Amino acid sequence: MNIAIASVGGQGGLTLSRVLAVAAVLDGHSVRTGETLGMAQRFGSVVSYVRVGGRVLSPVFSEGEADFLLGLEIIEAVRALRLLRRGGLAIVSDALKPPVSASLKRESYDRAELLKYMSDRAKLLVVPAQDLAAQAGNPRAANMVVLGAFGRLQTVLTEGSIRRAISEVIHPRWLEGSLKAFELGAEFCVRSGFARARSD
Repeated sequence: MNIAIASVGGQGGLTLSRVLAVAAVLDGHSVRTGETLGMAQRFGSVVSYVRVGGRVLSPVFSEGEADFLLGLEIIEAVRALRLLRRGGLAIVSDALKPPVSASLKRESYDRAELLKYMSDRAKLLVVPAQDLAAQAGNPRAANMVVLGAFGRLQTVLTEGSIRRAISEVIHPRWLEGSLKAFELGAEFCVRSGFARARSD
């Protein structure tokens, strides 16, 4: 399973990749992670790669090879869409954070147009991740909301291992809100019709 994570620095994309990697190890899989940083500072573009399988040798995959694209910001998700394979699924937060250069150049980004661009090219689930994270009591846990939706739509990682991984990676101070955000993301995914409720 190839997973691409598109985010802006400071949104928790690297934390999300760590949680996925730990969950994969807990489930007995081979896993490799890597990332490319557009800018080595907060608010720069970040793309993380997570590969899970029986024997994974390299963390990076080519364009058109990702089974899932997890987008923590719309513009970055559009930029990374090229990584998604035909038939792959993009799970994208509805957060829109235009780069500083856009305001300097007086460029504008239309949320509806960007989402239509993605939905025309891939299966797309848009998640109100920021609102759900705030509802969970941790506004910074939008990445865990997206993870919750992803957890319901993939079949490689067990929910128990993902929860354990969250507990190992996230600081205790933010753990309760992060686990709640994960649950709310999963519930939203079910309500959206993308996934069925589970009895476990």
